[in-house]
Amino acid sequence: MTKLLLKGVRYLKCYSELYFGSTPETVEEAIDYCVDRPIMMAQVRSEVVRLGRILRESAPTRSLEIGTNYGGTLFLLCALSPPDAKIISVDLPLGRFGGGYPLRKIPLFRRFPRAGQRLHLIRADSHCQETKQRVLRILEDKPLDYLFLDGDHTYAGVQRNFEMYVPLVRTAGIVALHDIVAHNRETECRVDRFWNEIKQQHRHQEIIEDPQQGWAGIGVLWR
Repeated sequence: MTKLLLKGVRYLKCYSELYFGSTPETVEEAIDYCVDRPIMMAQVRSEVVRLGRILRESAPTRSLEIGTNYGGTLFLLCALSPPDAKIISVDLPLGRFGGGYPLRKIPLFRRFPRAGQRLHLIRADSHCQETKQRVLRILEDKPLDYLFLDGDHTYAGVQRNFEMYVPLVRTAGIVALHDIVAHNRETECRVDRFWNEIKQQHRHQEIIEDPQQGWAGIGVLWR
């Protein structure tokens, strides 16, 4: 009961901060804000800092994140996107990799956008054509500037997400994949295999703190 109470207090505190407070101004401030809050990131800090700097420089106005989990990378995306940005999150409830966020977090996530930004939360399977059609309707026939793939981590799963959604990204737009380092504990996580197969087909950058870390790593490619 005490743990649940503390969890509830942290949630309400975070919600009130986002409601009354201001959005962090720098990449580092946005990442540090997520520490010890209900919107933490399952990321290596140095890696997501470098990704954040790429986002800050590119200033995407139309973005899609597949796999939101705790919400930290979604918060970062809102914090670093322009005021007129359209941001879409697709997350699978009870998904195997990350588990999906619970319904109670939706009001918290809806505090992420800055004034003028539009956030669309889709709780569905990214592999379904119906989900893709929902994304297309939100985009209104305009291309994505940025796509972040952090959902299904199986080889077939990340391959399907890549094949379904990368064509929606504009020429020279950015595609980022999380968990490109071989995982030691999660044997079904094969993003590393897929990344190594497709990276040479694009201008790309690997963001890895330590190749032996056993998880994480971010692959960035330009379409």
